[in-house]
Amino acid sequence: MQKIFAVLFLALFAVSAVESSRRSRLFQKYFKKFYKNYDFIPENIEVRWYKGMRLDHFTYSCRIMWNNTYYQPGGPIFFYTGNEGAVSTFEVATGMMFDLAPMFNASIIFAEHRFYGATQPFGNQSYANLANVGYLTSEQALADYAELLTELKRDNNQFGKTFHRDSQVISFGGSYGGMLSAWFRQKYPHIVKGAWAGSAPLIYMHDGGVDPGAFDNITSRTYVENGCNRFILANAWNAVLNLSSTDSGRAWLNNNPVFKLDPRTPINNQTDGWNLNAYMREAIEYMAMVDYPYPTGFLEPLPGWPVTVACGYMNATGESFSDQDLVTAVANAANVYYNYNQNANFTWCIDFNICGDQGTGGLGDDALGWPWQECSEIIMAMCASGGANDVFWSECGDNIYDTLKQGCVSIFGSMKWTTANWNIDAVKTLYGYDLSGSSNLILTQGHLDPWSGGGYKVDQTNTARGIYVMEIPGSAHHLDLRQPNTCDPNTVVNARYQNSNFQIVQILKCWVDVNCNTNPTISPLPTLSIPNVECKDRIGEYPWGQTDALKSSTAPNVKTTVTVPIATSSAVPAVPTSSEAHMATSSAAPAVRTSSVAPVATSSVAPAIQTSSIAPIAGSSSQSPESHSSTSNSPTNTTSSGSSTASTLPPSSTPTNPPTTTSSGFSIFSFFSTIFVLLCTII
Repeated sequence: MQKIFAVLFLALFAVSAVESSRRSRLFQKYFKKFYKNYDFIPENIEVRWYKGMRLDHFTYSCRIMWNNTYYQPGGPIFFYTGNEGAVSTFEVATGMMFDLAPMFNASIIFAEHRFYGATQPFGNQSYANLANVGYLTSEQALADYAELLTELKRDNNQFGKTFHRDSQVISFGGSYGGMLSAWFRQKYPHIVKGAWAGSAPLIYMHDGGVDPGAFDNITSRTYVENGCNRFILANAWNAVLNLSSTDSGRAWLNNNPVFKLDPRTPINNQTDGWNLNAYMREAIEYMAMVDYPYPTGFLEPLPGWPVTVACGYMNATGESFSDQDLVTAVANAANVYYNYNQNANFTWCIDFNICGDQGTGGLGDDALGWPWQECSEIIMAMCASGGANDVFWSECGDNIYDTLKQGCVSIFGSMKWTTANWNIDAVKTLYGYDLSGSSNLILTQGHLDPWSGGGYKVDQTNTARGIYVMEIPGSAHHLDLRQPNTCDPNTVVNARYQNSNFQIVQILKCWVDVNCNTNPTISPLPTLSIPNVECKDRIGEYPWGQTDALKSSTAPNVKTTVTVPIATSSAVPAVPTSSEAHMATSSAAPAVRTSSVAPVATSSVAPAIQTSSIAPIAGSSSQSPESHSSTSNSPTNTTSSGSSTASTLPPSSTPTNPPTTTSSGFSIFSFFSTIFVLLCTII
């Protein structure tokens, strides 16, 4: 009996670690593979250090980067609230700040978040123990930013450059950086005049009223609205488990025409099947986050509208598919993410413990930063529910917070972490979920972005207090804060600026104008249309082609549809990635976008997946490439249709008992050691 309890305990311990890792990976994204040295310093930015930053009882140095090219005395300060990663990684992907600075005569300042990048209060001992890492909190980071801005306005300051005491400060940030930006305005309204927070999941914490399954619900919606057959996505996971449970199925998975497995991670049992499921799921979820209209290279080199391209492999109608058909479809879609440039030598290494994560970038020295924040104050409950909620499997269990606690023990147990370090209501207490006491906030959400479920809704707009909540159709994760591009949907362009009405740019103008006493009113966004043009970054082209015609609610819809049959080939059309930096070169990409009202696939309910609370999920880490190669028009996807039989996969197969550990032995510590800096801000 004792052995049984021991096995059950270890199983619960493993799944807690796995699920906590998945949430961290989803929130830590982008950037780190952009440069071989992810702390690359762009040429157009100057690095300075604020010496003497207080860490409660003594001081340390905080790194900042600034560009004062456009600054004129009396102009505002555009202040980026650095988040979980090296601050340089955010500068290259926050083009909007640079595009607006000339017209505002603004200074641009990026401040690095304590315990990330080069800003390590205790040097290489910053993560050595709880006594040190305990100073890593959002509250302390905001206090750092407030002290920094106060110093910058002080005469004879250490930087040798004094900003006028009346210079207005506008904070910018996306994702966690957006959370910080909004909280900065709320906590320090005497220092920050207003905040533009893109894709900030401000209420995705305990008692915030957000369903734990919101992320995967929106992920599923994004695929279905782009023409994917929901039945294919919802049943592919069981198909993998079926195939991994038989000799003939495993033989096919280990030698199929769609993907090549790394020799170190063959599929020998159903546990390996779970690893394959998690590997493909990562691709599906990440593409939903970065479903941008032009080629990008944050996580992996991707085409414009990657979800549309992926759905080209998963749009066959009906429900009569063999297990091989279903796996072929989703695997081809995953190849859009993992191997869009058709590297013939690329292999799928599906066991995270052996190979690390192929889906995101390498580690920094701050790998424990975001896990610590999730185990102390920013505690997010996220999980898939399956069924009608999403196309994945049910994994929430009876109490998601107990699962999260076990994950924290697995990471920080060696440091003597206990629930005394866990403040589940920290965000609610420190910042609150009620905007009634707030003012001057621009909160944007992308309709396509899975993180939008954790943000405020448009009915929270309160013009009288300067609170503007916008859900932007056709927009993914804080696209509105990126460098404007000719392929941006009209809704994104309109949200930024509308000639004869007050949109975001006009709101910013009011905030920095001491004579503006009436809050602007925003206008409804137009009907979504997608430009069918060559994709180029619009650097210094304010107002980015916006005209009064774009205000029309009957704007022409120029979307096109890409249709690709279920394929057997592992090759996916190649396309170079475009520049993501604000100094980017021009690029081109096709308008490969299906209608936002694409027909819903046959089955609307995901089947019961063969699972248990101990099913291992492959791990991964974070951040991604930001390649700046020029782009060309993406070739038409032409692949041969895969073989299928007339067999019909039942909604759910008889579950088998999944193993409690991976074949290689599930290492909790090694699994989590790669959950690094959540570079989740502005991509």
